Order: sequence, then structure tokens, then C-alpha cells
Amino acid sequence: VGAALRGAGRRDPGQSGFTIPEMLIGALLATAAATLIATAIYQLSVASRDGRNRLMALGDVQNAALWIGSDTSEAQSFAAGSGATYGTLTTSDVTIQYRYSYSSSNKSLVREVLVSGSPTNTQRIARNIASQGDVTFSLSGTLLTVTITATSATLSESATLNASMRVR
Repeated sequence: VGAALRGAGRRDPGQSGFTIPEMLIGALLATAAATLIATAIYQLSVASRDGRNRLMALGDVQNAALWIGSDTSEAQSFAAGSGATYGTLTTSDVTIQYRYSYSSSNKSLVREVLVSGSPTNTQRIARNIASQGDVTFSLSGTLLTVTITATSATLSESATLNASMRVR
């Protein structure tokens, strides 16, 4: 038995193949490499998911800011709303108004174009608005301040828009 153990790990001239210690070291290196690759792939997937959620929330906030900014620049007045309605902007042509409200079914900020008081166009301008309190409208003189928070998965993006009305 002692003679057999003394020769373990050595190769006789002319024999090919790997010894047990060489096989164990190879298996250990392969396992370490596979672990590093799996960790890198997992980290990449988490980073891309978080990045996608952040971009979605940021896009919602920017889209809403563009619509509100455009409508406010045409507006002569702002009337605060109640309930799910944040308020209504009235243009110099009093028959045209822009009403902003919260849709709890779609969790979104909704913009309606009203002509003579009747909705003619309705669109969601920001998705991922978790609750009605995530959007606020306030008026100080002719300056309309709107704060919007959009949440996609666990990431939130907020913005405050200050837009001046065109009062004549």
C-alpha cells in the first residue's frame, strides 16, 4: 500500500493523461471561472433592469412637463380642480381649455382638450403615477408650479415645472 501511494501523482515515461491532482486543480479553476461569469451576468441584468425602470420614469416626467409647459404658455388662467381633477387651463380663446386629472385605473396623469366644455381629445401624458398625491398644481400670480413623481418598479423620478401663463 505504501509503495502505491508513493507513486501517486507521478507518471511513467510513455503514459499520457492527467493525474488526480491535475484534474482537481482544473475542476477548481473551471468552477471559479463559471462563478465569476455567472456573477457578471447577474449584475448586468440587474443594472439593465434598473436602468430601464429609471428611463421609463424619467420619460414620463419629461413628457408631462412638455405638455404642461406648452399648455401653460397658451393659457390666460388656471382654475384649481377637486377630486381627481387637478385643474383646468383656459386659453385666450375661452372655448378651448386643457384639463388635467388623475386616472386611478391607469395610474396616470391625463390631459383633456375641452372645446366649449366638451372633451375632444384625451391622452395619458404620464404613466407610472402611483397615487393622486404624486402630482400637484399650484398657482402664484401667473406662475404655475407643477410637481410630478413617476415610479417605475422601485425607482422614482421627480421634477418641478415652473411655467408662466400668457396673461393679457
